[in-house]
Amino acid sequence: MFTSVRQVFSSSLSRGAAVTFGIRVAGTGLLYALHVCLARWMGADGYGVYVFAISWTSVLAQLGALGLPTAALRFVSTYRTEQQASDLWSFVRTGRVLVAGGAGGLALMATGGALLFPAGAFSFWALLTGFWIAPLLALLSFETELLRASNRFALSYAPKYLLRPLGIGGGTGAILWATDAVSPTAVLLCTGGVFGGVLLIQQWGVRWALPSARGALFPPRTRQWIGVALPLLLTNGFDLVLQKTDVVLLGVLAGPDDVGIYFAAMRTAQVVTFFGFAVDAVAAPHIAQLYHNGDDRLQAAASRFAHWYFWPTLATAGGLVLFATPILSLFGGEFLAGTPVMYAFLAGLLVNAATGPQIHLLSLTGHERSCASIFGWCALLNVVLNLGGIYALGTLGAALATATTIAVRNLWVHSHVIRQTGIRPSIIAALRSSSRSPA
Repeated sequence: MFTSVRQVFSSSLSRGAAVTFGIRVAGTGLLYALHVCLARWMGADGYGVYVFAISWTSVLAQLGALGLPTAALRFVSTYRTEQQASDLWSFVRTGRVLVAGGAGGLALMATGGALLFPAGAFSFWALLTGFWIAPLLALLSFETELLRASNRFALSYAPKYLLRPLGIGGGTGAILWATDAVSPTAVLLCTGGVFGGVLLIQQWGVRWALPSARGALFPPRTRQWIGVALPLLLTNGFDLVLQKTDVVLLGVLAGPDDVGIYFAAMRTAQVVTFFGFAVDAVAAPHIAQLYHNGDDRLQAAASRFAHWYFWPTLATAGGLVLFATPILSLFGGEFLAGTPVMYAFLAGLLVNAATGPQIHLLSLTGHERSCASIFGWCALLNVVLNLGGIYALGTLGAALATATTIAVRNLWVHSHVIRQTGIRPSIIAALRSSSRSPA
């Protein structure tokens, strides 16, 4: 096993992961510090309003992007390999228009819904601001994936994961210093301004990273791009339901303070995911390239990635369990009530790490419809479990429901990957492979 791990980290592929890992580590720390500051500055109630509104921002942005950010991993890699610069820029130009239009249309519909149905304990203006910064976030996601597919990992992630929390934290701190108070709406306006600045930096990065060419807007290939992107949208949309159902339903069925406490615990547990995120940045384009080239090294690559996913995640989860009380108390004394929520999330996220890069092995190898189907059923399961869990156990019920769905989804996808591709991406398979290899 240790020989295999040494080989992984001595490979050229590991250099890209190392850059992304460093950015992700720093970004995770900055984002966590940002949320600690926001919780302390606004209290559980105001923090809950902000979390509820920014959750709607994420929902509208991801659905409005129409699956094109994920599709960019496939088409940009292909066009760069085949040196089709004109088609590449046609995809970029057309994708930007479709992403901005899709997210803007959903923001308009959400605004209409907010006017028809009262926001209850949540600020109407905070929700409205959250809706209308969604197009900026959708474009940010698209530009990030364009750069990621071009193997420009620093340009892809540094503006989004380093500059963004620094900008939001600095702007919010300046508002607090000037007025002695900060509202969720003010933080959201500051967030929108930072999104706009980061977007400009990333678009400059895309112009620098891609070969110069002129691309047509809405060429005949647009139908092909949308045909690939829409099943990916289903997968992303269903994944979004899994990610946001708990927060949205807590906002509807409970109150802002419960949302704030829950989100702080969930955000703490999600610290373990930055290892998988760093690996994903390299795994996704690498898996797509190996598969479409018919390379027989795909199983070996999946096993290497499994080691990268699991061991750092396990170690970090153990640290969070040991130091749960001092960590959650950073948000404030009232947030210690979220300790059981954090434990429940950690269990689900460990299952996720143990199954390896299985989602990429479906969504990027021509089996995106199967992936979408699994995610769809799990999204429905998550809604049902959350409704029952919140009614019975409140925030803990929401966490148990979401963690259970995460585990079911990953085990289901894992079995489907083995059946469809013959690849075994889990840490168990990787350990068995290592034990059979000569030392």
